[in-house]
Amino acid sequence: MLHATRRHLGTLALILVLAPSLAACSSTQRIPFSSTARLDRLTGVTTRSGRDIRFYQPGATITNDTLYAVDRAGQLILPTDSIAQLWKPKLSVGRTLTLTGGLAMLMVGIAGAMTMGSGSFISFH
Repeated sequence: MLHATRRHLGTLALILVLAPSLAACSSTQRIPFSSTARLDRLTGVTTRSGRDIRFYQPGATITNDTLYAVDRAGQLILPTDSIAQLWKPKLSVGRTLTLTGGLAMLMVGIAGAMTMGSGSFISFH
């Protein structure tokens, strides 16, 4: 029974480690357009007319004052003078810490329940 408990605890530990990436504890930061901005992780843009465009795949390139990216319809081509904001992902530290702490508490509770239910604790009678 102890082997099964260790296996379950290992699975729970793996979930705890992977949870922040699986839960996507991030938000979107909108920054003013700059032709010198890092484009490899962009997730979308806002045009000067106020239209929000979400990229289907992260990342974009600029060639000859034109932004190239991929949206749902396929290749997106926008003149750079029509772009007001760039969207980039930002890790949300508060969400990540809250999720990780909550999962740790859950893991401790489950481990305690499994230990008590297995009868493996020592009794001094």
